[in-house]
Amino acid sequence: MALPSVQKIGAGTYNTVTGGILVAPLGTTLPTTAAAAPDAAFKALGYVSEDGIEPQGERSVNAIKDWNADDIAQLQTGHSVRYGFTLYAAWDADVLKEIYGESNVVVTAPTASTGTLIKVTENGKVLPLRSWIIDMADGGRKHRIVLPNAKISEVTQRPHVAGELNGFQVVIDAFKDATGQKAYHYLDDGVFAP
Repeated sequence: MALPSVQKIGAGTYNTVTGGILVAPLGTTLPTTAAAAPDAAFKALGYVSEDGIEPQGERSVNAIKDWNADDIAQLQTGHSVRYGFTLYAAWDADVLKEIYGESNVVVTAPTASTGTLIKVTENGKVLPLRSWIIDMADGGRKHRIVLPNAKISEVTQRPHVAGELNGFQVVIDAFKDATGQKAYHYLDDGVFAP
């Protein structure tokens, strides 16, 4: 029996090449490895807080008991795939379009007298399903989570105060794709064959 190896452990920091969290319209070609360049339609959503990505999915079961109060079966009653994170790029039009809806964000190019202007309207329209990528790296190791069919289900805006960055605490929920999968995890240990 082999002993545990430090080569099989790692941390999940954002992938500096791709930007960490990316999003694209449904139907965009999805990557199928941890290292392949994502389709150009994927937009990086900027800095994520030091808390990183929090998996919040769960599997729930209902224990069935017999007359003697012994568990005799467990029936699955639910399964979810969801991730929480905080986006700091509160002045980024791509982030704002994900938070408020694309049609609710209007960007005007800079002029000689103004910078880039962004107008955001809030109206409570349901946010669309999108394809998401969470890209992580640890040294030469890579871990990519692809959510082909997911949407923002919760948004909490961070407070506007002098000592903290603005941003959005976001939760995304994944739904089954056409093949019945909610998420794909692609890992590359970074150890190449001789």
